[in-house]
Amino acid sequence: MGCDIHAYVERLNDAGKWEFVEDADPFDCRSYGIFGFLADVRNYSCSPVIAEPRGLPDGLSAEAQDEYDRWDTDAHTASWLLLSELVAYDYDQPMNDRRITRNGDGGVTGTPEEGTVMTVRDFLGEWYMREIERLAAIGEPERVRVTFWFDN
Repeated sequence: MGCDIHAYVERLNDAGKWEFVEDADPFDCRSYGIFGFLADVRNYSCSPVIAEPRGLPDGLSAEAQDEYDRWDTDAHTASWLLLSELVAYDYDQPMNDRRITRNGDGGVTGTPEEGTVMTVRDFLGEWYMREIERLAAIGEPERVRVTFWFDN
């Protein structure tokens, strides 16, 4: 069974309330590499994790809360990140991608010696970096957050 991400963007308004941002569906793909990086979910590659899962944030917008509630018990590993955290991360640091194919199984974690050394930027790929650029256009990095969870 596969795992999917559900991510919602919110912007802090001048009244100090988080508002749902329409048509901003970041990380809308099934990439276990990205899932591992964001929240250590299905981290077969043993990638670094930007932040341990934090649960749902305070002041969650009604739209995001409704979506979370709709998933009921299937939702897991809820977390959130400020855009400032996503922008400030050192994507040029090296990592060892340990996800390998062995005997036709594409979802195994190999030994460190079986891995491939690359930068986190190369591991996450151009698509991920474009997502960060797209999020940066929404507003000030300290006033934009991505709230997300997973299902499987």
